[in-house]
Amino acid sequence: MSRLALALVLAAFAAACNRGAQATAEARPAKPKPAAKAAEKAKPKAPVVEAPEHTEGPRKFVVPFAWEASRDEPLSQARSYLKEILSDNRVYMEHGPKFFASFADGQKPRATVVTCADSRVHTPAFDTTPENDDFMVRNIGNQLENGLGSVEYGVSHLETPVLMILGHTGCGAVKAAMGDLSSQSEPVRHELEKLHVTKVKGDGKSDTAWADAVLENVHAQVAQALTHFGSRVAEGKLTVVGAVYDFRNDLGHGSGKITVIDVNGNGEAPRMDAFVEAIESEGSPGARKKDKAGKKRETGLSSDAAELALTPELRSAIERANEMSGSRALCPRSRSLS
Repeated sequence: MSRLALALVLAAFAAACNRGAQATAEARPAKPKPAAKAAEKAKPKAPVVEAPEHTEGPRKFVVPFAWEASRDEPLSQARSYLKEILSDNRVYMEHGPKFFASFADGQKPRATVVTCADSRVHTPAFDTTPENDDFMVRNIGNQLENGLGSVEYGVSHLETPVLMILGHTGCGAVKAAMGDLSSQSEPVRHELEKLHVTKVKGDGKSDTAWADAVLENVHAQVAQALTHFGSRVAEGKLTVVGAVYDFRNDLGHGSGKITVIDVNGNGEAPRMDAFVEAIESEGSPGARKKDKAGKKRETGLSSDAAELALTPELRSAIERANEMSGSRALCPRSRSLS
């Protein structure tokens, strides 16, 4: 082979080796420089979304911002409710600073009200201006025992002159207590076991029996209240009132009526009629008359109010209540408050 041919072969071989080395270099990733490594470490990593697991501590879930196709879906209902309460609150704020300043630094309610947690039972049914007037205690079945700490605070610390037990017709807690509680969850059963009404077997829970059980429960709660707060009643510092809010017209006085059925252990219909007539009379002592702005102004209490609470009949009723068990005979369905 001539020198020229040998030189051409060697040149071709060298070119082929050079191309192979370049291909190998391109296939192999470049080694990052130290600055590039630091930047890579500083870059935030995408969060890993895992299914929530049950733990003993507080849990957090996704805030629901997505819109559903139906207004009946739970998340859609939740947003519509929250939207409405925020809107209503803006309207309520229009009362202005003076309105809120009147009770900003303390409360002085006239009544401790024990009523049901039922969503159909709210203060506008009996008080259109409840601010600083009603100390509310709510639980299923308007039970004294299940809210005794709050009731004690209202009666003994805030010294409200009225303790009102307000039941209502169509009470689901009362209906449940009329039958077998074994199917209820443990927390619900625990609360309902303290609600003592006449048990009804089978399908005997008619509307009449149901309404009678509502009345029976209110009387039982008043009896418990008199046992616990009897000394304040005897001193004329407290009046315990049992009433029923009747939005079903089960008592026959009209839908939405509040019927007083028990005052300090008295449940006789004539006595209740006289009591309602007295408190509805013009110039009733202790009333908070409303001014043009709808705000209540307190008038002085007279000795007549104390006498009404301390008649011999009511003293006797307190003594009877201290001896009563969990239930008592029903009184006739008494007169309503208009």
